[in-house]
Amino acid sequence: MRVLKEYKELLAPFLLVIFAVSLGIYFRPIMTIDETRYIGVAWEMFDKHSFILPLINGEPYDHKMPLLFWLIHLSWYIFGVNEFSFRFIPLIFALGNLFLTYKIYKSLWQNDSEGAIIALWVLAGTVLYIFYSSLLMFDIMLGFWVLLAVYGIIKASRGENSGYYIIAVAVFFGVLTKGPVVGAYILPLFLGAKWYTKVNFSFYLKFAVAGLVGLIASLVWVIPAINLGGDAYAKGLLLKQSVGRAVNSFAHKRPIWWYIPVVIGFSIPWILYSKFWQRVKDIKLDNSLKFLLIWIVGAFIIFSLISGKQVHYLIPIVPAIAMLIARVYSTLNLLNYRARIIGLLFLILATSFAIAPKFINIELHYLIDFKAIVISSVILLIYALFLLFKKFKSKMAFIKTLAIGSLLLMFSVHYIAHIYLKSQDLHKISQKISNLQSKGYKIVHQGKYPDQFQFLGRLHKPLKVIYSRDKIVQFIQKHPKSAVVVYKKRKAKYNKSAVLSSGKLRTTNILLVPADKFKEF
Repeated sequence: MRVLKEYKELLAPFLLVIFAVSLGIYFRPIMTIDETRYIGVAWEMFDKHSFILPLINGEPYDHKMPLLFWLIHLSWYIFGVNEFSFRFIPLIFALGNLFLTYKIYKSLWQNDSEGAIIALWVLAGTVLYIFYSSLLMFDIMLGFWVLLAVYGIIKASRGENSGYYIIAVAVFFGVLTKGPVVGAYILPLFLGAKWYTKVNFSFYLKFAVAGLVGLIASLVWVIPAINLGGDAYAKGLLLKQSVGRAVNSFAHKRPIWWYIPVVIGFSIPWILYSKFWQRVKDIKLDNSLKFLLIWIVGAFIIFSLISGKQVHYLIPIVPAIAMLIARVYSTLNLLNYRARIIGLLFLILATSFAIAPKFINIELHYLIDFKAIVISSVILLIYALFLLFKKFKSKMAFIKTLAIGSLLLMFSVHYIAHIYLKSQDLHKISQKISNLQSKGYKIVHQGKYPDQFQFLGRLHKPLKVIYSRDKIVQFIQKHPKSAVVVYKKRKAKYNKSAVLSSGKLRTTNILLVPADKFKEF
């Protein structure tokens, strides 16, 4: 009976994540640039039967590893080519992350079942985390393999040889997900093992061998892919995308302190409870807590030193942050829980949403649903007032209420932005490109092309990418049966009657124009 009650408690945070992710998928089209790029690559591989070598606009794609693309292919083999099934791939891994978070917490503190359940609620109720769980990206997937490796490390540190096999498997799939970067998340637990457990040389040797085996095993894909892609692909895959990003980033270069506010963002709303910080000062620094701190702080330092930085790069350590927060909450023994600061935050959010239209540029008002703003603001206001005046006599009721607040915020933001999100749908222009290609037209893309039309239009041919306007003119003179994709700023004036089709990238207009009208644009 006790076991059934515990598993009933476990079910609710899983359902919360499922519902929150489903909200994001419902409100958002496949978003440009990242999601359309990744699904475009998967489509080109599928269309050209290039299951080893990823392709982007007909060329080898060296920026990412293939596991996500293979899983998309698997969904298409099962359900047929569609625009729905693959969007739930990150959700499957997000649910796996919840399960592993629970297992790891229970492994660290075997007698703290309440803390393990709190960890699930904290992770499920962290709004940035559930937002990324609804995006077709690599980091939620990578987080699963990092958590699996961490679970293996705990077993290995306790003398269980099965732990080393788990580490090898996790590193193998982690590399196939996003490359050798998987090692950066677990390296601190290797280097700092003596601080959180008693280990000997054998532990370090077996750990290193397990990681190396996982890395070498990934060559089963890397070598054939390089043979197909050639020297330029090999250089991009092995050097530019790993060493290049770490040493002198060619993309997302940011200052060393940049991740500090990101970590705070991944800890909200949980760290805004005043008694949380009072308890932090007194909590016992046991070996399990040392384990979490080495994991979090070590990975934070490594990624802060890496030149290229993005919010989602820290996704794989968010479960560790959730476990750390949960441990603090599990040791709190109070009669009443008040969430006034968090209630005040939601009151500010509700007010900000309500008055936001007053400060939005008049030209963007067509993207605003005022009814959605009113409804969302009222929902957040009611929730804020509830937190401001409610006394929670149960710790779990307090935790669950805060988690549900993140769900309400997820809904409100998407509901308010639903017209804007709908405007980002590129199906119309993508299908027009497909129709023109089927009639023998050559499609020119002015400037860098991130593959956003390939899947949405089910294109079978690449676009001709030309950066120079003069060279585009030369090309269409030789190929008059052409159309050109151009980008115009929101306020730019142009001849709308000459446009074959259009779309939006944020507030920039994407225009498809016939060759004979290109000079007008």
